[in-house]
Amino acid sequence: MSKLRIPGNRLDERCKALGEELDEAVARVISRGVFTPSVEVEAFEEEFANYVGTKYAIGVASGTVAVTLALMAISNERGDRVVSVANVDISASAPITHAGARPVWVDINPRTYNLDPSKLEASITSDTRAIVAVHMYGNPANMQSILETADRYGIPVVEDASLAHGARYRGKQVGSMGTMSCFSFAPGKIMGGIGQAGAILTNDRGLADRVRVLHNYGFGDSSIDAVQRGIPGATFDYDAEGFNARMDELQAAVLRVSLKHLESWINRRRENASIYMKELAELDPEHILLPHDTPDAIPVYRFYVLRSQQRDSLAQRLADCGIWTGLTYVPSLHIQPVYQHLGYLPGSLPQTELVAKELLALPTVPEISTEEIETVADTIRKHFLRR
Repeated sequence: MSKLRIPGNRLDERCKALGEELDEAVARVISRGVFTPSVEVEAFEEEFANYVGTKYAIGVASGTVAVTLALMAISNERGDRVVSVANVDISASAPITHAGARPVWVDINPRTYNLDPSKLEASITSDTRAIVAVHMYGNPANMQSILETADRYGIPVVEDASLAHGARYRGKQVGSMGTMSCFSFAPGKIMGGIGQAGAILTNDRGLADRVRVLHNYGFGDSSIDAVQRGIPGATFDYDAEGFNARMDELQAAVLRVSLKHLESWINRRRENASIYMKELAELDPEHILLPHDTPDAIPVYRFYVLRSQQRDSLAQRLADCGIWTGLTYVPSLHIQPVYQHLGYLPGSLPQTELVAKELLALPTVPEISTEEIETVADTIRKHFLRR
């Protein structure tokens, strides 16, 4: 396939722009010769917790690991039911199973693409142990309604903010409202590293301590401290069957650089979304449906996601013009063979399925130019207006 004229990601340009800062961060780690979690991870955890507005942050190996460990820290009883949405990548859903629980999917609001709070209560049973509220495409979920329902039943809420770094809901950062929150720092995310990494945030000291045990093989605090300090006779004592799932020093150092630029990247994404909105405003709803922000929310636009009944022909027209588009995440999980055992059938989640037939993601990376967005929009207009 030939190189796209307007790609969905421009990590090469980002790395080039941050070249000196990244070089210094990597060199700092290499010069110390310490690559397992140490001063860089500790500094990033503190800086990121302060940014989001929580007491504790624990750096982990990926966003998938983050959701898995958060659910395990809350409860690892087999048979638990965890409520979430099916219009996500399997990396956001598999952690439910990995934590020994069963996914229970709720339909979405077809305009915000987030969990529909009006459908939430009907999904709750005495076996429900958690609700995972995913902030889709950088648009915050309706946390007030979700939290109100969860509070009535005493159910913890885990925010999956992997697509929404820096988004706000009612003045609060996503990731600061739930019992725990999870972030991914994969390279293509709004704030990414140069490999895989993630984080779990919480205001609950007990949950933070449990995650720290689970992400470090299951070591008890006193044991791992003694081993790491090289105390003679230090023994390997475990409090749980844990994982080798810690963030490493190199990723932490790079993420500390990214965090300094996050707000400027977010502002540019919002500007890009505004340009799309203006350029596509003349099209009728029969052509496309533009994104609809959650009330009282300030999104960050991982992608500019629209809907069209002519989605496939539009995607082909854009591809023919060298423009990236994405079907994120299609088909929805509840009708995929890997989850057939859960018993969901076509029609089980009608709004989720409708959106999956019409959804199309457009590039909003900070590096895309105004002229390129205008080119994308002009191509879309010509497709529908036959110019």
